[in-house]
Amino acid sequence: MTILLVDNNAAANLILADLFHQKGYACLRAADAGQALALIKKHDIRIVVYNCQASDTAGLDLCRSIRRLKKDHYLYFIMITPKDNKKEKLVGFKQGVDAFMAGPVDTDKLEALVQVGMRISGFTIQKPAKNDVPVKQDISEYDIPFARIALEKNFITKEQLAKAFSSQKKEKLASGKNLYQKTGDTRVFKKTADILVAQGAITQEQRDMIFQEMGKNKELTSESLKQADTSKRSPFELQVSKDRLEARLVVNNAFFDEITPDTVAAALTKENIQFSPEDLEKQITNLKKAFAENISFVAAKGRPAVPGIDAFIAYHFDTNYLKPGKIDADGNMDYRERGSIPTVVAGELLATKIPMKTGEPGIDIYNNPIPPAQTNDVQLECGPGARLSEDKMQVYAQIDGQPHIAVGGAVCVFAELTIDGDVNFTTGNIDFDGNVIVKGSVLNGFIVKCANLFAKEISGAAIFALGDVVVSEGIINADIKSEGDVKARFVTGSNIKSFGSVMIDKELIDSKIRSSAKFLSERCTIISSFVSAKMGVAAKQIGTDVSSACRIHAGMDENVKKRIQAFDHAINDKKKILETIQKRYEKGSKKQRAIHRKIFELAQNQERLASTGQSATALTRELDQNFKDQEILEEQVAQDLAAIEALIAEIETIGKEKEAILQWSREEKGDPFIKVSGLITQGTKLFGIHTSFIPKETIRNVTIRETKQPETDAWQMVIQ
Repeated sequence: MTILLVDNNAAANLILADLFHQKGYACLRAADAGQALALIKKHDIRIVVYNCQASDTAGLDLCRSIRRLKKDHYLYFIMITPKDNKKEKLVGFKQGVDAFMAGPVDTDKLEALVQVGMRISGFTIQKPAKNDVPVKQDISEYDIPFARIALEKNFITKEQLAKAFSSQKKEKLASGKNLYQKTGDTRVFKKTADILVAQGAITQEQRDMIFQEMGKNKELTSESLKQADTSKRSPFELQVSKDRLEARLVVNNAFFDEITPDTVAAALTKENIQFSPEDLEKQITNLKKAFAENISFVAAKGRPAVPGIDAFIAYHFDTNYLKPGKIDADGNMDYRERGSIPTVVAGELLATKIPMKTGEPGIDIYNNPIPPAQTNDVQLECGPGARLSEDKMQVYAQIDGQPHIAVGGAVCVFAELTIDGDVNFTTGNIDFDGNVIVKGSVLNGFIVKCANLFAKEISGAAIFALGDVVVSEGIINADIKSEGDVKARFVTGSNIKSFGSVMIDKELIDSKIRSSAKFLSERCTIISSFVSAKMGVAAKQIGTDVSSACRIHAGMDENVKKRIQAFDHAINDKKKILETIQKRYEKGSKKQRAIHRKIFELAQNQERLASTGQSATALTRELDQNFKDQEILEEQVAQDLAAIEALIAEIETIGKEKEAILQWSREEKGDPFIKVSGLITQGTKLFGIHTSFIPKETIRNVTIRETKQPETDAWQMVIQ
C-alpha cells in the first residue's frame, strides 16, 4: 500500500517523505487537492496524510472527493491541523476524516496512525447478497469510528486493534459470509467491539461509553445503533460508588439463571475489584431465595478511613460568664446584670491541651489506600499572669486574679490596680497588665492601657483594653479599643472599636461604633451616628426628625476589617524599613569583602618589602587605616543584621496576630438584623451583608432582617 502526502510546503513535504522512505514505506507527494486526486486515480493509495496548515477547508473538500471516488476500497484519511480544536474535529469526522493530529508533526505518532490506517484500509468491501445484512457504510460508520475513538481514549493499543481485525478476517474466510452470521431470522453483524470485549481488550462499560460518544457524534446509522443494543447481553450491570467503597451488581432479570459466584467473581476480578468469596457466595444465595425485579446487591465493599480528632483546649474556668442580661420582676431584660466574674489563685490550673488523634487509613474496592482527613493541631499560649508548663500542655495561674482568654487565644490572669480619684497629671498615663479600677474619671489627653477598665467616666481619653470597658456614666470625645465588651450610660462624639458587644443605656450621639458582636441598646436613641455590629443591632430609636441620617451596618465586621487594615499598614511600613536596611546591609557586606581583599593585598606587599629590606611605613599606615575601617564596618553590618532579624520577627508576630483575629472572626457568621421598639426615621441608611435599604418614611416597632428570596435567589432587606 502507498501513502500519499499532501502539503503545499514542498520542503516540509519532501522531509516527511524521506522519513517514511527510510522506514520502508512507499510514498507519493502532492502539492494540492487536484494533484492528490490525480494520483489516487492512478495508484493504489490507501492512506492520505493532509497537512492543513494552510487551508483546512481544502482538506475537507479533498476528503469528500476521495469518499465519492473510492467506493470499492476504503482509504484512511489523516489530517494534520495547527492546533487541537474539538469543534473542528467533530466537523471533520462527519465529513469522513479518520484521524486528526495537532502540529507540530510528531513523526512517531504519525507513524502509529499510519499503521492503524494500514490495518483498517486493508479491508476490501464486497457487495453482499440481495436482502443480506448491512452494506459498506456499516463498516465505515461503525468499525472505523469505533476503532478511532478506542485508540484516542487509550482503551486499546494498535496491536490489540490489529489482532481484532485479524480475527475478523479469519472468521470471514472461514464462514464465507462477508463477516455476517445468521441466527434464526435475524442477521447480526459481527462487530469489532464484540471481538475486543471477547478478547479482554476492553470492558463492557468502555464499549458502551464509545457507543454513546458515537451516538452523540451521529456517526452510527439507526441500524447500527440497534445492533449495538441487541448485542449487549450481560446478566448484570456493575455500579461502583463515587467513593469507590462499594461495588453493586444490578441484575438483568432476563439472564437471572446466569448469576453464579463464578460469573460474578470473574467480572469483579476483570475490573481488579477486591472481594470476599465467602461474602459473595452468601449474597448470591440470598439473592436466589428472594428473587424480585430490578434487584441488586453489594458484591464488594471497601473499608472507609477512620477520621481523626482535632486537638483542642479544655478550659478549667468559666470562659463565657457574661450573659445577655437578667430578667427583672417585671419581665424586662436588665443588660447591666451580666453575671459574676470568675477568679483564680496562683498555681491554679487554667487550661489543658488535649492532643490530636490521627485517623486510620481505609482501603477502596480496588485495594487502593484511602488516607484519613487531615487533623488540625492547636498551640496552647499564655499571656500576662500565666505560665506554660514545660511540655506546653497546661497553663497555670502565676498570680491571683481574673482569668481571661485574649482574642488571639492566649490565656491570661489579670491582677488589679485601683485609682481612688481621676486619671490625671497626678497619676499620669496608666499602663498595667491587670484590671484597672478608676473611682473617678479618665480625663482628657490621658491614655490607659490595661486588661479590664472600670471607671466612672471617660472624657477625651484614649483607652486600650484587653478585656471589657465598663463606664457607669458617660464616654465623651474618647477613642476606645477593646477586645471585650463596652458598656456606658451614654456616648457622645466618640470612636469605639470592640471585639465584644457595645451596650449603651440612654443615648448615642455623633459617634462611630464598630462591634464584632452586638450593639445592644434597647432603651437608647441613636442620633447622627455610624453603627456597625456583626451580630445585629437592637435599639429603641434610630434617628430624629432634625438630626442628620444615621448609617447602620448589620452582619459585617467593620471592626475586624479596620484591625486587619491596621495590621497590613504596620506590616507594609516595617517591610519598607526592612528593605532599606537590607540594601544598606548588602552594600556594607560588599564593602566588607572589598576591605578584606585590600587588607590581604597590603599584607602581602608588606611582607614582600620586608623580605627585601625596603621600608614599608606607608603600607603599614594604610593597613592600619583599613583595619580601623573594617572594624567600623563590621559593627555597622552587625547592627544592620540584628535590625533585619528583629524586623523579620516583628513582621511574623504581626502576621500571627492578624491570622489569629481572622480565624476568630471566621468562626461565627454575621447576623444581619436591625431591631427597634420605637421608630426608624426616614432616610436612615440600613446595610446588610449583601444589600441595603433606605426607608422612604418613618417606620415603627420593626425587625429588619436580610434574607434570600427563594423566588428570585436575590438578597433583600425584609421588614417584619
